[in-house]
Amino acid sequence: MTNKEKFLALVSKEETKTVERAKARLGNKKYSKLSNKIAFEILERLDVLNWKQVRLAEEMKVSPQQVNKWVKGNENFTLETLVKLSAVLGIELIQVASKQSANKVEGVTIISSEEYTPAVSIKMPKPHIILRDTTMYENQYATA
Repeated sequence: MTNKEKFLALVSKEETKTVERAKARLGNKKYSKLSNKIAFEILERLDVLNWKQVRLAEEMKVSPQQVNKWVKGNENFTLETLVKLSAVLGIELIQVASKQSANKVEGVTIISSEEYTPAVSIKMPKPHIILRDTTMYENQYATA
């Protein structure tokens, strides 16, 4: 028996779904990234509140295993779950911008809402200020 014949004898005759699975993984990339962001927000808020995952499970009336799935970033969240999490944690996990309420400032979207007041302040990066005017001004109040 030749090497080619031995190889062909080992190879399965059934069609594999490898390409389809790879395409599905690529399709889930956006979902996975968003799920990880939500998980990070939950973990960060638990830290601020000084809560353990068990406490969140009690507040949400779910098992600790379910909370563990959430914070691993592999969960397919329902809108109902996200709304409940937002209420229990006191943070906004879902933001829907309308044309009237969203203001874009250098790549940052600021969503205004009359119904929601965040419980903690949000750390924003300091804006970069670039002065293009090269005119020199004399300080009339400076002392020599």
